Amino acid sequence: MRRVFLAALCLLILLDPWDGGSSGRPEAGPPGQGPEVSTTFRSSVSEFEQLFHLIRATLSRDRVEFPGKTGPVAGFAAGTSYPQIWLRDAATIIPASRLFYPAPYLVSWIEEHLAFQRPDGSLEDWIDASGKADKNTTETDQEASAVLGAAQAVRILGLEWPGKNIRGVSILERLDRALRFVLSARFDKTRGLVTGAHTADWGDVDMEDADQKAIYTDAKTNWTVDIYDQAIVYGAGRALAELWDGRGAPDKVRFWRDASEKLRENADRILWQEDRGYYRVHVHLGDLKHDFNEDAMFPMGGNAEAILGGLASPEKARRIIDTALARQAEFKMPTLSAVLLPPYPKGVFKHPAVDEPFEYQNGGLWDWFGAKLVYAMFENGFSDVAREKLLEIARKNIANKGLYEWDAPDGSGRGSPSYAGSAGSLAKALFEGYFGVKLSPAGLELAPRLGEHSARANVRIPAAGVYAAFEYRWDPKAGRILYRYESNVPKEGVVRVTLPAPLAAQAVGADSSVLEVSLDGRPVEFSIGSIRRDIVVSVRTDFRPHTLLIERAR
Repeated sequence: MRRVFLAALCLLILLDPWDGGSSGRPEAGPPGQGPEVSTTFRSSVSEFEQLFHLIRATLSRDRVEFPGKTGPVAGFAAGTSYPQIWLRDAATIIPASRLFYPAPYLVSWIEEHLAFQRPDGSLEDWIDASGKADKNTTETDQEASAVLGAAQAVRILGLEWPGKNIRGVSILERLDRALRFVLSARFDKTRGLVTGAHTADWGDVDMEDADQKAIYTDAKTNWTVDIYDQAIVYGAGRALAELWDGRGAPDKVRFWRDASEKLRENADRILWQEDRGYYRVHVHLGDLKHDFNEDAMFPMGGNAEAILGGLASPEKARRIIDTALARQAEFKMPTLSAVLLPPYPKGVFKHPAVDEPFEYQNGGLWDWFGAKLVYAMFENGFSDVAREKLLEIARKNIANKGLYEWDAPDGSGRGSPSYAGSAGSLAKALFEGYFGVKLSPAGLELAPRLGEHSARANVRIPAAGVYAAFEYRWDPKAGRILYRYESNVPKEGVVRVTLPAPLAAQAVGADSSVLEVSLDGRPVEFSIGSIRRDIVVSVRTDFRPHTLLIERAR
């Protein structure tokens, strides 16, 4: 590993087009780990470098370790105001933590949560260092979050880990029991959809109570079927099918694929609004009626999850993204992160945290979900606007000097400072969306979407011992992209470069004759295609050190 690291580092030093600054140098990793575990990058966009430092600082502040039922537990608190390890937050943190921290930070907290599993299969919401645990029963995403977190860990650590026993039952079987609990105890058979309490978008505060009871269901609870829960359970069902497929269990693969597909069909039938172009926040299961039109509210969080989980088709994803952009402009929000536009009117919710519009989960700005939508934009052919929206979020966080839990409409930070869920979502948008690096021992995808920016990076996953290093430069005078890359991932793959606007304008219609593409100085076969607004050049390659040039045809 030492020799591999030095090769990657030398590549980055040789390619460095910037002088000064410390962000390109190897930085100290977690205690007990050397600098070679660090993910680093340099960028022509200084705001992205500053955002990266905020992400790292947030993880450092939220890192927790304690002895648990399963042994030493390592992970991350949700934020400085939330010292517990929350399932839904922890699953979102992995895209950031995997870049810096060893395996225990990715899986030990999952194992500890599974040790608290109840006989009916349900899981707690949070655990803490004192051995306590509890659940916000207004939500239905805890079990699905555990599955999604585990699926990410398996991509890093391999298929052996889910076979590990927790108190005599394998991790995979416990995950299966957890999601089956949702289909039995939180399911409306008439509509074929998952149920949850009446909250604001993805939130966990009900509309009936003005105190701590607002996070628990009771006889007063108004039940709904909402888009957020359908999206996250759908994604978890698909992920569970893949996990069982890796263990050679075709019956369980078929069960979860069929259950997920039925959920998607019913969500499209009941929750999708063709005339508005997004999924409604929810449908009431009881007699509750509001004196305003809930269907006119755009629940950004639930719709973002619908795209990322695969519940929304590509055409639905496009319309959701268009709606999100239009609502941000209409309500003059500083970023894309407002989770409910328009929010619920004053007094609909009794709890003081959400009884006013544009506060907390009732229309506040949450990068936890806004960055997920930005990542969805990169993945769905909106790279130009995704770069712009990621930069808006970065500048807002830089001004706030931290990643806050949520923000007011003027962009000022609110709630818990150093919020780890935001760090996870922003890391995914930055590294997998903008830089386009999807790295695991099983394979590597490189899909840079930097446009007219420049950057070099060394992306590492310490728990798996894999890395990918690259440099991307755009030369506007020559109309040329230089993309150098290398990795220790042995499998071949494809490099997909999204063209900057000036070069893309010449390639409209996917005409390959307007471009020349070479690999290590020699012409190479390539294809050119479009994904919505993106024009993409694709080249088949291994991941030994290579230099790819894409330029205007002479």
